[in-house]
Amino acid sequence: MAEETNKTSSDAPEKATRLEVIITILLGITTILGAFAAYCSALWGGEMQNSYTSSVTVTNHGNTIYLEALSDLNSFEVNDMKDDIIYSEWKENTEKGDAEDAAYFFTKLSPGLQKDLSEDPKDVSEYDKEQAAQLDSIMARLNDADHYNDSAGVLMTKGNSANKHGDDFTLCTVLFTVVLFFLGLASLKTHSVMQKTYVIISVVILVLSFIRMVTIPFPFMQ
Repeated sequence: MAEETNKTSSDAPEKATRLEVIITILLGITTILGAFAAYCSALWGGEMQNSYTSSVTVTNHGNTIYLEALSDLNSFEVNDMKDDIIYSEWKENTEKGDAEDAAYFFTKLSPGLQKDLSEDPKDVSEYDKEQAAQLDSIMARLNDADHYNDSAGVLMTKGNSANKHGDDFTLCTVLFTVVLFFLGLASLKTHSVMQKTYVIISVVILVLSFIRMVTIPFPFMQ
């Protein structure tokens, strides 16, 4: 009878201690927080990648506009200088009465200036207006290129911020992993004092990690 009683007692499941329950709860909480931190880190990583990619795309587009406008500006300045020189030669020969040379230089002028001089040799106001409008158009494109570069800078800054936030969440993930390590040690059947020490260390790191995590901007709240 005594043997049956002893056998029944030995077969009964051992009741978990309060410390073991606390360790189990902390393991669950830490695992969830670690997974959440890793998820946020991944989201910030995606945001960083999108921002960097958009920044490069916008920069390339802005550079293309800038180079095209700069090429047009150089051509405009060369043609304008050429017109000024040829116009001076045409005017000089016209005033001297050298019709042949004047006619030669006239053919070398730009079509717009030729049209203006044909209508009134002393009035080139329409030509000047066309030149001013063309220059304004080129300068507007250069300004657009500057705006694109500014936008690219904003996107790059946004990407850098996302990268920093992602790194911060990664650090929290590592810290939560350290907590799991100490809780794993505490779950072993070791000396009671050592178990409590491991739990205390785990709780301290867990609290500090949680406080650090909640101070980082969450990607889905931006």
